[in-house]
Amino acid sequence: MNLEPNPPRMRLLLVDSSHEFFARVILLLDEIAPRRFVLEWASTYGFAVTLLRRSQFAVCLSSSRIGHRSGADLIRAMRSMDCHTPVLLLGSSEELTEHPAAHAYDYLDRNRLSASMLHQAIREAAARRPVDLRSPPPPLLVTGFRTRAAG
Repeated sequence: MNLEPNPPRMRLLLVDSSHEFFARVILLLDEIAPRRFVLEWASTYGFAVTLLRRSQFAVCLSSSRIGHRSGADLIRAMRSMDCHTPVLLLGSSEELTEHPAAHAYDYLDRNRLSASMLHQAIREAAARRPVDLRSPPPPLLVTGFRTRAAG
């Protein structure tokens, strides 16, 4: 009998209009650690803002495009609500270069997303202390399959 307490489940928010991508992220999270994460899904910008107002999340995974809005728009809305949830911005390499000033914690290529890449990004973002979002964003580094903020 294992008497060690289970670690708390980490609440994540995925903001993306694609149900197929939501299912893919669930599979990647299950590959990382089954039953370790609670993933909530917002398929629209408005629903994401509502969820972020009502609940706290360890990390927000946001598509760079959310309907006619952008992940950068969501980050600005979060800043105006004084929400300090770290955001991992997901998109194609081309889309991610359009948002260098978005103040996302990390930038992940959704077409090359792997369980190990997602795990590392979530772990680093969740451990991050809130920062002053008024400061300029760090320069971007392109490393292998992943584009991430330096610093």
